[in-house]
Amino acid sequence: MVNCKNCGAPLSLEDAFCPHCGTPNPEAQEHLKKLAKLDKDYRKTKDEVISEVKKTKKGYGLLIVLILLMLANLLIIPFYNATYDLANSINASRYSDEEIKATMNELLEKGEYEEFYLYYDRYNIRYDQYREYNWIANLSSYYSQVCHYLTDYLYAKESYSDPLLRLCTAMKDYVDDSERALKRDDNEFAMPYIKDLNEQFNKLIKNCLHYSDEDIEKISTLSSSELVVLTAERMNNEKED
Repeated sequence: MVNCKNCGAPLSLEDAFCPHCGTPNPEAQEHLKKLAKLDKDYRKTKDEVISEVKKTKKGYGLLIVLILLMLANLLIIPFYNATYDLANSINASRYSDEEIKATMNELLEKGEYEEFYLYYDRYNIRYDQYREYNWIANLSSYYSQVCHYLTDYLYAKESYSDPLLRLCTAMKDYVDDSERALKRDDNEFAMPYIKDLNEQFNKLIKNCLHYSDEDIEKISTLSSSELVVLTAERMNNEKED
């Protein structure tokens, strides 16, 4: 928890000055300095890459480009990951475990699993912090992917890759994770929500892709490519009817 040294108000890395008393936040200012330095280093690396490309069209020029970009990523990615974790930690520390659990329970009771996963991901800084929710969160993340790719498949006019293949891969991931969760004997708290999620998943696939109960039972036994064929057949049959 970062607090103002003058008035004690809670501060985040985005607060360069205390919003209550105006006192400078040294942690935020140091954070901004690091970001500025990383941006400067990145721009320098980018300029060097462009310079090398202009100097040569030979094969080793591409190798130099790749090496420089890899070095830039090695510098920037760990810093941003650490900054993201720190920001989440500061944000989560503003709420008690009871408040966070109450919100997660409320979202679960409403069946709002996509919203639950986003909230869980935001505040579950350590994997063991809310262990009883982990399986629900894992399955909710796969369910969110299915919903996202299903929307792409049904409504997106253009896509950089095959939306049906991505949808079928997400469906298979969901079913595989669900089967693993149902086999565990330490999921007493999570089990009702896992079953409810499965009901939502089955309803979604039946209504939107015209799968039968038998089709859904076969998902785990088929490859993603085979699911593509099956889904295309069900959609075509529906259009003909």
